[in-house]
Amino acid sequence: MTIAPSQHQPAEQYGGRDAAARGLPKAGWYVDPQDARSLRWWSGAGWTAYTYPLAAVAGVHSAHRRPPHKWIGRFGGWIIAGASAFIWIWLIGFSLLLSAISPNAGDDGPAVLSPYLLVTGAATVAAAILYTMAYRLRPEDGLTASRLVIIAGVGGLAATLVAAPVNSLIDVLGGGTASHPSGLALVLAGVVEELLKVSAAVILALKLPVKNARIGLFVGGAVGLGFSVIENLSYLQEAFARGQETGSGFGVFVATAVGRELTGPFLHPVFSALLGAAVFAAARGGRFRLSVRVVLAYLGVAAAHGLFNGATWLAQNLPWSPAAAGGALLLFELVFVLSTGLAWLLIVRRIRRQDAERMAASAWGYA
Repeated sequence: MTIAPSQHQPAEQYGGRDAAARGLPKAGWYVDPQDARSLRWWSGAGWTAYTYPLAAVAGVHSAHRRPPHKWIGRFGGWIIAGASAFIWIWLIGFSLLLSAISPNAGDDGPAVLSPYLLVTGAATVAAAILYTMAYRLRPEDGLTASRLVIIAGVGGLAATLVAAPVNSLIDVLGGGTASHPSGLALVLAGVVEELLKVSAAVILALKLPVKNARIGLFVGGAVGLGFSVIENLSYLQEAFARGQETGSGFGVFVATAVGRELTGPFLHPVFSALLGAAVFAAARGGRFRLSVRVVLAYLGVAAAHGLFNGATWLAQNLPWSPAAAGGALLLFELVFVLSTGLAWLLIVRRIRRQDAERMAASAWGYA
């Protein structure tokens, strides 16, 4: 199996201080002991099947190269979002046209929601972000776009299948109902769901050759995106059903879809990405391990998740006017989204800076 090592980093001959203290080199590209003309990826515990010709990277210390053009380009995420918007305009436009020209419109029972609107309303932003993530993968990451998609689908589905009954059980014990969930269940949802998502990410990444903070962002974020799509589907189905009962029908569905699409990227994907970065950064010798930082990261994202859910519950249950509740909740969500987005940006910049420093140090040693 051949993948390309970083074009900024020549083959490493020795491990770092931590690796030396353990008697083993740190994970990285080294001269293949079986073929001196190639590099082979050392996981920190043993040799893997990933190799690359040594001549292709010998003496290369150039600046960061732009990613090659592939698929539908670097703005593919925006193209996906635009295509989804076109689907909505197309279907809704024709529905309005048929209603206007049909002499018996609305006389044949309740409205039926197009499955295209249901799917695009739940998955558009997630698909756009996942495309952008896959586009930014580098050969040395040891993570392919197809595997990232599988991680998103399988990890998100597995986590939701376990989280749904557990959350329901907590809700019943807390005295909640289908229309009025208990505050306890909403707050503890962060504890349950973040644990299940990161567990799915770890299990699906056990065989990955590279385990670091950067890969943790990708894998954790992918599981979070998969989880959010399935959760959005349930919210949209419920919103449309309740809208049919109250006569508000499609309007409730649209409002829910817009709200979930706007806040979705800053909730499950960000929580899982940040926790994944902490878990993968703690890996040593190609193996995951539990550390104080991992525990603190888990408690932090679980608390943030619970805080968001708890604020929503309070807005719906405190004795104030609907306008005041809606305004307070909107302001809170805005601040929350900005805060989580800023936290993600700071972590990404830190990881990039560490990668740049490591590459620079390697290039200096071989200059």
